[in-house]
Amino acid sequence: MPQSPPLVRRVLALAAFLIAGLQAPAWAAPDDCPGAWYGAGKKRICLPLGAASFADRVVSFTPGARPSEAPFDNPAAALGEPDYQRTSRPDFVSLGCDGTLVLAFADNVLVDVDGMDLYVFEVGPYVEETELAISADGRDWRVVGRIEGARADVDIASVARPGERFRFVRLRNVGRKGCGGRHSGADIDAVAAVGAELRLSFDAAVLFDVGQAELRPQAQAELATAAARLNAMGSDIRVTVEGHTDSTGSDADNLRLSEARARAVWAHLAAEVALPAAAVTIRGLGESRPVAGNDSDEGHALNRRVELLVAPGRGR
Repeated sequence: MPQSPPLVRRVLALAAFLIAGLQAPAWAAPDDCPGAWYGAGKKRICLPLGAASFADRVVSFTPGARPSEAPFDNPAAALGEPDYQRTSRPDFVSLGCDGTLVLAFADNVLVDVDGMDLYVFEVGPYVEETELAISADGRDWRVVGRIEGARADVDIASVARPGERFRFVRLRNVGRKGCGGRHSGADIDAVAAVGAELRLSFDAAVLFDVGQAELRPQAQAELATAAARLNAMGSDIRVTVEGHTDSTGSDADNLRLSEARARAVWAHLAAEVALPAAAVTIRGLGESRPVAGNDSDEGHALNRRVELLVAPGRGR
């Protein structure tokens, strides 16, 4: 096969270089991301917590009057990492006309950071308009607005106050285009929090005796695992340690006990996790933030806990 003249080869090489530069912008460099990349090209996004960024529990699903056909009506298909390949595979859930899907984050929480905070991966041949709302407790909802697009980038700054953390996301189909049939309504593949903090929750019964703030011997194994996870995230992190109780006892006693337990947990972890004091916040919240009802033994047990909320370093 005849070779191209040297000048032609140089021109072709220069063209290839310029095209590559256009296709691979500087912001997409792998080492710019402290976590993991998802997607490709212009839709490539960095999630600081990697796989832990995604919603991982279905709270409720109401498909509406005109639901999609099985197997595209399975809400669990919206959990975890995005895995959409084609419309014939049930890798996503179609919400149905006026359908509503409520998802929860278990091992992380959604927070407001600079820029975009939440990513909704919508797929399929039609792009349906969807109303998005967020909640800290699954009861008090704040409507962020309406989204549409193959990937919706959402900034929650308009509804989030400083320091607030959200565990629930609600998606409600409000569009009419393509509504009905096999894939009725918006097609949701995954929901991810890019503005996120890792959430490590510990059962107070494992860590402490009833009414006490001194760590039990059994707590050491639990906290050793937590220390290893924190160290794996590097030194550029911020940690909030929160103590929580159930509703038994007075408000004042619960506040004192919850803070004492939070301090005991961090005092133990500080020997293994080297962080400056300014990077650690310790709070006792008493009974003010239950995660379950206080009308059963199971609910009481879930509310008695100590949580670590870890904000990953950005741009390290």
